[in-house]
Amino acid sequence: MKKTNILKTVYVNSNLENVENLIDYLSAIGGKPLTIKCKRQNAFKTSWTDKETKLLTRCHIQNALEYLCFIKESFKKEQLRTVVADLAIYVNTLDSNEDTSFIIISTNTIPSAIQFDSAKRLFYNHQIRKQNQNNYATDLLTLYAIRLSLESRVRGLLGIDYATNTGKNIGLSTLIKISKTLTSVEYSTSVDWIEIEWVNNWLNHHMHRHIRPYPWNIHQALEVLKPFVDPKEPLIKPNRIIHSLYSATFVK
Repeated sequence: MKKTNILKTVYVNSNLENVENLIDYLSAIGGKPLTIKCKRQNAFKTSWTDKETKLLTRCHIQNALEYLCFIKESFKKEQLRTVVADLAIYVNTLDSNEDTSFIIISTNTIPSAIQFDSAKRLFYNHQIRKQNQNNYATDLLTLYAIRLSLESRVRGLLGIDYATNTGKNIGLSTLIKISKTLTSVEYSTSVDWIEIEWVNNWLNHHMHRHIRPYPWNIHQALEVLKPFVDPKEPLIKPNRIIHSLYSATFVK
């Protein structure tokens, strides 16, 4: 049977029509729509068993599909190429007839020199090299920014600089567990602490191992944290809506 080349077509010619064809294709092989809870739980997993592979694959396919729908009106060629390269292994699992042989190098490799150069340019000149304005060079850096925003938010609502226990620093994971049990703080009903803990664990895993994550998982992480961190998200209370720089949190 002649192999299909939907991924390769998008990779070579990144126009809207080909992106929409890819979206339709992923919808077809991804199977019955999974719940957002299921997709996020599997997106942020850092380990799994063989019997979970099929479900994990479908979750990655469906999360990538959601990400493509989100960016399709204003995408960059490099964004799509990264998605296609990252998708290849999962597409091959669900559809062996699709040609993925054109992806010949690891999509998870970035020289540390580029990271260091990017850090210097971001800090000293508030810029990044034009040739590095792509997912490969910036996605891992994005994780540090996401993690910093989450930690700053948690410490801010607790009103602390740091915390220790018997002389040892208390990490963000523990501070999150403390935050969600506070009775003196009201959170937006959109805040999901289980998902925030998934994201925090996923951030730690990728940052400590210096692994570039899939762009569709970064998108999900941002969506999870938006009600908790983004000042644009209002706090909905009975008969009123509160807009605050402190986001969707109300300290009594």
